[in-house]
Amino acid sequence: MSTLLALLLAAFLSAILGLERESEGKAAGLRTHLLVGVGSALATYLSLEVAGRDPGEAADPGRIAAQVISGIGFIGAGVIIQSRGSVQGLTTAATLWVAAMIGMAVGLEAYAQAIAVTVISLLALRFLSSLEGFFEALPQWHVIEVTWTEPPEDPAASLDGLTPKDISVRLQKPVSVQDGEVACTMRIRARNDEVSRILVELSREPGVTGVRTL
Repeated sequence: MSTLLALLLAAFLSAILGLERESEGKAAGLRTHLLVGVGSALATYLSLEVAGRDPGEAADPGRIAAQVISGIGFIGAGVIIQSRGSVQGLTTAATLWVAAMIGMAVGLEAYAQAIAVTVISLLALRFLSSLEGFFEALPQWHVIEVTWTEPPEDPAASLDGLTPKDISVRLQKPVSVQDGEVACTMRIRARNDEVSRILVELSREPGVTGVRTL
């Protein structure tokens, strides 16, 4: 396959992943993935070309291409957002890294592998999200911290009275006193929507000055 066709293939495969990300409203979409893929393919091709120009000298054919792997990390970090204890953009950052690897595979003439990785990645992005949603709907362990001006005699029992019987409540740390307020950390096993309701009800309890998840 000619170099031009190989670059077009890298652009096409990367663009497929970019379209999927753009359909989800992500910051890194079609153009970003396309540029990462075709740039990685060109870098890999040039690395091989430079190494093969003078057969009499020992040259590393992966010298330029190796920088793609480290360089893509800076782009991936730019799409990761950390806010209020949650991290967003990890999947898009990983997709950009995959797009770079697809471009490198095309540059090494591993066309079948590049197409296979594109298909696998697209299936993972499109169909595994529903599987993630299923597991997220299951009860999980959450850590919450409750602060009182005057705590009840049994904090875990107090929380237990606000939760359905199928939700487990465990005192994780002993009660601590700081700045005139008393706090304790507990673990509860519940669904995400149930945790939100419990936090609201706890905040309305007499003497409670603060409720948060850790």
